[in-house]
Amino acid sequence: MDGVHFLAYKTDKGWITLIIVTLSIFTIVIDKTFMNVAISSLIRDLHTTIGTVQIIIATYSLTMASLMLVGGRIQNILGRKRTFLTGAVIYGVGTVVAALSINSNMLLLGWSIMEGVGAALMMPATTSIISGTYEGEKRAFALGITSSMASGAGTVGPIIGGFLTTFYSWRYAFGLELLVIIVIIIFSGEISVFPPDMRWSQLNIVGAVNSAVGIFLFVLGILILNNPNNWYLAFILIVLGILLMIIFYLNQRSRISKNQIPLVDISLFKDRGFSLANITRFIMNFTIGGVLFIIPVYVQSDLGANPLTTGLTLIPMSVAIFVMSSMAGKLSKQIQSRYILAIGSLAAITGSVYLTLIFNPYTTIIDMVPGIFLLGVGMGIVFPHSANEIFFAAKKEQQPDASGIMNTGINLGSSLGTAILGLILILGGFSSVGLVANTGQSMGIQDNILGVNELVGKFENNNQSYAAEKNMPVSIQKVNTMKTAFNLITIVLLFSMIISLFIPRHKTKKEAEGCVSSNI
Repeated sequence: MDGVHFLAYKTDKGWITLIIVTLSIFTIVIDKTFMNVAISSLIRDLHTTIGTVQIIIATYSLTMASLMLVGGRIQNILGRKRTFLTGAVIYGVGTVVAALSINSNMLLLGWSIMEGVGAALMMPATTSIISGTYEGEKRAFALGITSSMASGAGTVGPIIGGFLTTFYSWRYAFGLELLVIIVIIIFSGEISVFPPDMRWSQLNIVGAVNSAVGIFLFVLGILILNNPNNWYLAFILIVLGILLMIIFYLNQRSRISKNQIPLVDISLFKDRGFSLANITRFIMNFTIGGVLFIIPVYVQSDLGANPLTTGLTLIPMSVAIFVMSSMAGKLSKQIQSRYILAIGSLAAITGSVYLTLIFNPYTTIIDMVPGIFLLGVGMGIVFPHSANEIFFAAKKEQQPDASGIMNTGINLGSSLGTAILGLILILGGFSSVGLVANTGQSMGIQDNILGVNELVGKFENNNQSYAAEKNMPVSIQKVNTMKTAFNLITIVLLFSMIISLFIPRHKTKKEAEGCVSSNI
C-alpha cells in the first residue's frame, strides 16, 4: 500500500472520503425519485404535457444508462478522482440550469442531460474510490454504508420532493442538490489520487459510440411512441438502436479475441448466473421505474393528491426496500440465492396482482398501500441478492466490468419502465394530469371554488381530477388503463421469477460451515 493509501486508511480523516462518496450516491438516487412526485407541478409551471414530462424523467436514467460503461472506462484514463470531480462539476452546473428552467427544454438539458452525464461519471468512480481507499473490514463497512445510503435516499426522496414542491417549489430540490455538490467539491482534497492506467488512444471509441447511441436511440424510439404521428420515426429509431447494440457486441467480442482492451468484458455473460441475475435485476428496475411514474400520475390526476401526499403514498415501498435490503446478509446465509430471488419476485407479483384487482372507480390511496408495500418487499429482496450473485460470478479483475454492466442495466431498466408503462397511461387517456394544481396552492384552490372553475374553463379534459375532489368516481377507461399497466408488470415479474430458478446452485454459508464441521 503506498503512502497516500496508507494515510487515507489509517487516519480518521480517511472517513471523509466515505462521507463525500456517500453524499454523491445519496444525491444521485434522490434525483431519480423526488421529481416523480412533482409531475403535476412541472406540467403547470413549464406549460408542458405529461408526455413531455415522461420523456424528461426517462431521459435522466437513459443518459446514465447510455454513458455508464463509458464513464467506468474513462476513470482508467483520467484517474478515479478526476473523473469523479469532473462528473460533480457537470452535475452541479446541471442543477443550476434545472432550477432556473423556464420551459421543458431547459429542464431536459439541465436535469436529464447534464445531471445524467455527471452521474454517469460519478457513479462508477464511487465504488472504485472506496475499493482503493479502504481495505478489509473497513472496505466492507464502507460498501455497506453506501448501499444503505442508497436505500435511504430512495426512502426520503419522495418525501423531500413532495414537501418542497407542496410548500415551496420543486426548484428548491435542485438548489439543495447544488449545496451538496458544493460540499463535495470543497472537501474533495481528502480523496486519494489514483493514477490512470490507460491512454486515450486505448479507449474503444467505436464501442463507446455504438453502446451510448444504440441504447439512447432504442429507448428514445419507445418514448416517442406516445404520439401516434411519430410511430414511423419511432420504429426507425428502435431498429437503429438494436443494430448499433448488435454491432457493439460484435466489436467487443472481436477486441477480446485480439487481446485488445474492450469497453466492457462481455465474456461475463457466458456465466449463466451472471446473465440471469442481471436480467432479474433489470426487470425489478423496470418495475420500480414504471411504478414511480404511473402511481404519482394516478394519485395526482384522478385522486386529487398534492405532491407531499404523493410522496407519502410511495413511502411503504421505499421503507420495505430499505428493511428487506438490510436483512440480505441473514437470508443469504440460510437460503440459496436463486430461491431468494424467486421469493422476491413472487412477493412483487403478489403486490402487482393485488393492485390490479383493487383498482376500481372508487379506489383510494389507502386501498393501494398493501400492494405498494409488497412491491417494495420484492424489490428489497431482489436488489441486494442479485448484486451478490452478479459479483460472485465475476473474477476480481472483472468486477469493474460487472459493476458497469449492472449499473447500465439498473438505469436502462428504470428508463424503459418509465417509457413503456408511461406509454400505456398516455395512450389510455392520462393526458390531462396536473391540470388541477396539486402544489401548495392546491389548498387555496379547494377553498376557492372560483379558482377551480377558472382552471376547469382554462384546460380541457380535466373533469376527472375535479371529480376526484368532489368524491366522484374515476373513469372506467383510466381504471382499466391502470389494470393493463399492472398486468404487464405482473407478466414481466413472473418471467423474472421463472428464470431466477435457473441460476446455478451455490453453497450457502451455513452449508459451507456444515461441510467444514463434518470434515473435522
